Amino acid sequence: MSNVAANVEAPPTVSAATDAASNNPATSNAPAPQADVAAISQKLDSAIREAIGNESDDISVSVQRLTDGASASVNGNRVYYAASLFKLAVLYEVEHQRTTGDLDITGRVTLTPDDVAEDLGTLSRLGVRAGDSLPIETALRAMVTYSDNSTAVALLRLVGAANADHSLRNLGILHTDVNTRMLPTTADDMAKLMAAIVQGTGLSPEAAAEMRSLLEQQEVRAGIPAGLPAGVTVGNKTGTWDGNTHDVAFVDAPGGAYVIAVLSDRGQSWQPIENVSRAVFTTLSEND
Repeated sequence: MSNVAANVEAPPTVSAATDAASNNPATSNAPAPQADVAAISQKLDSAIREAIGNESDDISVSVQRLTDGASASVNGNRVYYAASLFKLAVLYEVEHQRTTGDLDITGRVTLTPDDVAEDLGTLSRLGVRAGDSLPIETALRAMVTYSDNSTAVALLRLVGAANADHSLRNLGILHTDVNTRMLPTTADDMAKLMAAIVQGTGLSPEAAAEMRSLLEQQEVRAGIPAGLPAGVTVGNKTGTWDGNTHDVAFVDAPGGAYVIAVLSDRGQSWQPIENVSRAVFTTLSEND
């Protein structure tokens, strides 16, 4: 088993921020007055708690609208096993090193026997074995869109787990760690990371656009996306394991883009996440 990704789902310093969101219509709406933001945040908190109901001991939620800062956090600092959510940190670090010039995104990454040992059934889609190399861009797509483990571990080794953690700290993400088998994270951390991805913090416009595109192609849509109306653009990353079901996403809602993280201690339990997603979208839409 790898030291960085055991038991995961089928699992440099950050430069000055580049606001990729300025080119996104969903994030360019004028912010609401501060009094309105506070009221919206309170309604959002109430809606989330109502959607969670008596499952509050098992679920954490963190939401932030990027246009005006309206937000809510319910059990947001509770620590969970990240499962495949660690792949968001790997994705960010690959694109960050692409931005700084420390990584040639057109290069290749080689799979070691340890990488292949992490496969939970998806590696066959790539047609590669231990000792083979594949384009970094292909590995990224496999890691994000169908959550391949072997490519994720190979990419993390390529960019360095310590570097990934360092970049997380520079983003103000303090409780998530990809340099340990424990893979801890929180809903607040994951929402913050998704916000950095959407806003292009520390990333070139090209890197930020690639991250958004990959997340929009995520194949597992049973959680946050299932709670949204048809036609709403959403990019997400799931994380599941025995006793954990997580989903993190950005949503390009008509009233302004927002990020949402829903983490739970319930295995393969998507309905509560869908319920929270629907409640959040509805609440923020009521205050457009």
